[in-house]
Amino acid sequence: MKKKASLIFIAGICEALIPYTAIGQDSRVATQTVSLQVAGSALLAVSGPTVKLQLAGASEAGDAIQESVENSETRLRISSLVNDGESRCITAKISEALVGTQLYVELQEPNANFVYPENKGALKSQQLLSNELESTLAEGIKTCWSGKTEGDGYVIKYTYKAIPNAPILKSATITVTYTISTIPSDID
Repeated sequence: MKKKASLIFIAGICEALIPYTAIGQDSRVATQTVSLQVAGSALLAVSGPTVKLQLAGASEAGDAIQESVENSETRLRISSLVNDGESRCITAKISEALVGTQLYVELQEPNANFVYPENKGALKSQQLLSNELESTLAEGIKTCWSGKTEGDGYVIKYTYKAIPNAPILKSATITVTYTISTIPSDID
């Protein structure tokens, strides 16, 4: 009887454990699919004082008239997050045509606060701005950001010039529009 009771007890334990071993597929290793995405961003902001460029006239008869003036007091701040294989460019355009004068712009090296300076892109030389076509100021920009304290960002250098032999020079108040955009990837 003791033997029969022992067998019934062992059978009961086996019956209780069998469903768990058949149903439970746990192991020492577990896996899970995780989707990782880069939500790209591209932001620009101009910081610094209002830019006033003035070609000065002569103070006495016979004096030369100023033909060019420059300003490098403002900065272009940036935050750029790109996906693999992408890059960005910065372009500029003016709001209206100028009469007898030309406005040039150049982005120059940012200060030491710039994060990932190797990703700031290739800075182009001085570009003549137009109200019809955008001028490329920097290209090949990857993931980077400038910081947002005073002096952070690309240096914006403006050069305002009189067109040689122009019979009329006209003053204007214009808007310079900077745009950051994605350059299509060559990777398919």
